[in-house]
Amino acid sequence: MRTKIPEIAVFLALFAFAAFPAEARKPKNFRKMPKRAVVEEVAVSTAPAAPRLMGGRWSPEVRAALDHFLAENWKGAAGYDPARPPVAVLPWSDALVIGDPAELVFLRLVTDVDFRFDDAWWEIVPVGRGRQPARAAYNQFIPLSSATWSSQPNYHGYRKSVLGSYIGLCREVGRRECRQYLMRLWAGWREDEAVDYARRALVAEKSRPDGVELVRSEERDGSPLRVRRGLRLIPEMRDLALKLREAGVDVWVVDDVPQPVLTAAAADYGIDPSRVAGIRAVLDGARYSASVLKPVPTRGGKAEIIKASVGRPPDLALARDSADLDLMAYGGGVRVILTGDKALEAKAKEKGWLIQPSLAH
Repeated sequence: MRTKIPEIAVFLALFAFAAFPAEARKPKNFRKMPKRAVVEEVAVSTAPAAPRLMGGRWSPEVRAALDHFLAENWKGAAGYDPARPPVAVLPWSDALVIGDPAELVFLRLVTDVDFRFDDAWWEIVPVGRGRQPARAAYNQFIPLSSATWSSQPNYHGYRKSVLGSYIGLCREVGRRECRQYLMRLWAGWREDEAVDYARRALVAEKSRPDGVELVRSEERDGSPLRVRRGLRLIPEMRDLALKLREAGVDVWVVDDVPQPVLTAAAADYGIDPSRVAGIRAVLDGARYSASVLKPVPTRGGKAEIIKASVGRPPDLALARDSADLDLMAYGGGVRVILTGDKALEAKAKEKGWLIQPSLAH
């Protein structure tokens, strides 16, 4: 007779089986199953990078050298000292801009009869360069309404004589002397007035088309003077000045332009007025006198100004013509010449300076 298993024993056996779960079944292709993705955190640097020049007409060699200069000398580079930042010296007329602000503002002063005329002022105009004819013509038209001047032969005679005094000096005694003459003619002006006047004159020239004006003493004058008109900013040069300043470079503009004119012009590129060195006049109280301070910023005078103001050679210098040779030879930093002066180009090849086709021609 078969013995019956008690019901309680069956229950206990089933409970014990349930207490031990079966081994999980692996899928047939478990080795091919995708692994869980591991998310790696990548650190993104937020540190600023050195400025780089915009594209444009830079030669590849010059652009590479300037970008390297910015990378090596910017305020984020190792060894940058804000108390002794790198120095860059730039020229201005027909270098960083197309045109000559000094001559353009002089033309405005002549045309609008805006000099501070008195006996002392007329003494500045050389006798051999038309002082008497210019003054005689001026005395004839000045009592008349300015609305009628353009129809007065004496006005045109005055205008040609005073413009001709500058052109004649440049031909006779050279650029250094005739450029000082342009500063001396500001005698009687306050500096702030002169800067504001120059700024307004340059704004007007930037809106004019480039060209040449013929200045005649009368309608049938067969030997007119030729004067350039119009002023243009150069995007690549404006960008260079901007990137240098952004990098923390101490940017100077040194050129043989009357100080109030150069101050007004350099503002277009954000150059601090304290870093603008033009031809300065000796002050007579609050006004300019007819005497010019030395050194004059041309030839050796450029290097002298940087020596006196900075105390060391520039780390970067650009040159427009042979008048910049002394500055270029002062120290051994990056040197870039702009083409247009054969003597300067020959010296650049001899010295191994970088050569950039001028952007002002």
